[in-house]
Order: sequence, then structure tokens, then C-alpha cells
Amino acid sequence: MISDDPEARRAFLKQSGLAALALSTSSFDAVSAPDIFQSIQAPMIDNNQISLIGPYGSWAAGLIESGLPSLSFRNEKFTDIESWRRQAKARVWERLAMPDTGGTPKVTVEKKYEYDGLEIESLTWQLPYGPPTKGILLKPLHAKGKLPGILAFHDHGGNKYFGHRKITKLPEAQHPMMVEHQRLYYSGFAWANEIAKRGYVVLVSDAFPFESRRVLFSEVPESIRGNHSDADPERQENIDAYNDWAGNHEHIMAKSLFCAGTSWASVFLAEDQRALDVLCARPDVDTDRIGCGGLSGGGMRTAFIGGLDDRIKCAVCVGF
Repeated sequence: MISDDPEARRAFLKQSGLAALALSTSSFDAVSAPDIFQSIQAPMIDNNQISLIGPYGSWAAGLIESGLPSLSFRNEKFTDIESWRRQAKARVWERLAMPDTGGTPKVTVEKKYEYDGLEIESLTWQLPYGPPTKGILLKPLHAKGKLPGILAFHDHGGNKYFGHRKITKLPEAQHPMMVEHQRLYYSGFAWANEIAKRGYVVLVSDAFPFESRRVLFSEVPESIRGNHSDADPERQENIDAYNDWAGNHEHIMAKSLFCAGTSWASVFLAEDQRALDVLCARPDVDTDRIGCGGLSGGGMRTAFIGGLDDRIKCAVCVGF
């Protein structure tokens, strides 16, 4: 836990910034860093400290040599963490350039059922763009009154074919790939189910562009989709082919979002806020006790919404 003392925070941020900068430049001196940063940096400075961005590394490092960014808490002008947070947060919202995702979406309950000690609802909602979002709502069987809520984020894992199924377990037979996925990443557990059993209302929704939100081959030009087809999608070889294609399509998606005036992170955050609206609109949820969490891509989403949406009171980022 970081101290509340501004000087202690500033020192921590300075060391953190140096370690991060070293990942893309060659100007970091590992000898002067704490042991933890030496252990992180050691593999990166072999081979004559070659930069991850090639000959542009030293130039990029030089961009900040003239002074700190204006809203860095390392600036001496910031002595109060709350005052700095207000200014910095306002700038973050401005720079994110989030797309308009409308207000709280209209939710359709496709199915309700009981399974493994839980009440489960299969939900869908339509944003102003793209295919409908699918969500899975889980809570303890026969629960009464308002319960704390959790927005559970699935991982990226290089697997866009699946989304909510990565961290849930439903009555229908699990896809063998998801059995292995949960074994590999979650010790064999569907963590959304497990935490719901402990007294929470848990909502898992497909992220952009995963599972129900994924881009289909039929929706892109032939020059991009190649010989791929949407036929028989649940076969493992077809899923593997899709995920390979989707991974190579990421740079196209990311560049297109940038050219449209937004970013992938902004779309994640905007859509996750709509999912949070859905969770908070439920009469069985205590809106004063809302948390979120996730691994990998879910960890990134946790960091963004946990830091920028005041409705989140607890955020558990398991790396990203």
C-alpha cells in the first residue's frame, strides 16, 4: 500500500515511471533502481539495451527530458492528492474521447433458470452500434433483499470467439476449449459462478469485440477475410482459425478506431459503463456496494472503470 504522504507517493511514481520508460527506451539505469525494478528490467537491457521501438528509443526518451508532464503528480505544485485527482481525472475524460453509447440500455431477459445453487438470467441489450451484447447474470438461489454487485470481466487470452463463457459455467455442456481455458487460467473454476455463490449479484457481459460482439467473416471484405467462412463455428479448428484471424485483425480495428477519433480502451470503458448501468438498475443490487474484477484484458478494463467511475467501490485487477 502506498503512503498518503505526497513525497512518498512522488518517489514511488518516479521509480515506476523510470521502469516503464525503460521498456521502450534505452535510457534506464538498472543499477540505480530498487531490486524489484531490477528484476523486471534485467531481461530488457541485454543485447546492448536495444529499444522496443528501434532507433526511435533515444528520441522518445528525450521528449520528457525538458520537464515533467503538466499533470504528473511528481510535479512539486501538487501537494494534495484530491485536488490533483480532480484535475487529472477531468483531463483523462477529455482525452479519452469516448464514443456515445447512449444511456442505460433496454434489457431483454432471454431465459431464467436455476443451476448449481444459483439463479441465472441470460440477458441481451442493444447499443447504438454493432450486434446485441449478451450478458449472464448470476446470484445465489433464493436470495432475498439487496445484494452487493460485481461486474465480472472476462479475459482476452488471444481468444475473441469466446467471451462470457470464459468465466461462467452454465447448464449446457461446456465447450472443451472452455474447460481447458478455465483449467489453465482459473484453476478449473468458473469464477463468476463461484463468487456469486458467496452472496453477490454478478454480471458478465461480452466485451467489444468478443463472442456476441465479435466481427464475423461475412461482415468484412473478401480481401480481409480471405477463404474463411462463418459456417460450423463451434468446431475447434474453425475457432482456432477465427482467433488467428481476429488477432491479425486487431491492428486494423485499433487504427480504425483511432482514425474515427476514439480508441479501443475508450470503447471498452464506454461499453462497460453501460453494463454497469444494467447492474445498478436492478432492484436486487445494493448500488452502494459495487465492485469489479478481471484478469488480463479484464484486468485492464478493471483498471479503467475502477479508476474513472465512482460507482465502483472495490476493483480487483489481476494483472493485464
